[in-house]
Amino acid sequence: MQATSVFATIANNGIRVSPTVIAGTSDASGNFTPSAPREKVRAVSAETATKLRLMMESVVTANGTAPEAAIAGYRVAGKTGTAMRVDDKCHCYKGYTASFIGFAPADAPRYVISVTIQAPQGIHWGGTLGAPVFKQVMSFVLQSRHVPPTHTKAVPYPLNEAQLRLIQTKIVKK
Repeated sequence: MQATSVFATIANNGIRVSPTVIAGTSDASGNFTPSAPREKVRAVSAETATKLRLMMESVVTANGTAPEAAIAGYRVAGKTGTAMRVDDKCHCYKGYTASFIGFAPADAPRYVISVTIQAPQGIHWGGTLGAPVFKQVMSFVLQSRHVPPTHTKAVPYPLNEAQLRLIQTKIVKK
């Protein structure tokens, strides 16, 4: 949940919104009461969030570590993870954890999804195992929530300062 919250903060232009697992409650009559408004705090500057988002978009390109997370028609941003696991019995490294966390559409983020695979057998890279699962789940979410494709292209990273300022100006205006 903490890592997913960090990615949501980046997607939210540097504003951290306290995560919640419920949208609200319903009474016996079916009347819905939304959860209390969540606290919003600037965690990182918009400039830093923009740079991170653009870097994370490059992860999902053909030259990145998780091209399997790309979704046709949408810009996707994400990060792979591969870590060695500590075995409680021998207090030594034994096995791996593979992960991929990402958000889409990257140019107007709506959803963040985290995939973690504990102790995979054989291949253990986050980009190889987690990214395809992310793609499948995020594709379903985008389609079922009727999020229209953006059909825009990711901006290659690294950018020069003029390109970065132009992108930041567009984001701040949203």
